Amino acid sequence: MRALVWLALGAIVVLGNGAAVAQDAPAYDPTPFLSSMVTLRSAAVTCDPFLGNEPGRRTTEIVSFFEALKQQLPQMADTVTQASLSRFVPSQAAVLCRDKMNVAMGGYMAQAQVYRANKPDDWPEPPSVPGSAWCSSENCLEY
Repeated sequence: MRALVWLALGAIVVLGNGAAVAQDAPAYDPTPFLSSMVTLRSAAVTCDPFLGNEPGRRTTEIVSFFEALKQQLPQMADTVTQASLSRFVPSQAAVLCRDKMNVAMGGYMAQAQVYRANKPDDWPEPPSVPGSAWCSSENCLEY
């Protein structure tokens, strides 16, 4: 995953027309922002089978962001976590996924705000990820 973030970091420095940014390194390091996107997308793909409101679909702009940088995110489902969640009652698995998604979303939103405030003008805007609730009830009993 670290190598993927560094590839994206390198790709973000080469922009639009393919011209490289001046050799001076930018003052802002987008690594935490890129890592937060990878973390959120991984959580979404992992939890997609356990949450009916499609976290994988809701995070597709992250994939588009990396594709615009000529990078491809792999399907990053954590199969060990998925196997463990499959042993729970569906509502319990949904609660665990909801919590995982909330933490990942909070990290992403914080990093997106920092990125937006510090990125050079010619860098792309952060992906829009809908932030509505992952479950419709407090204990995800709908699952």
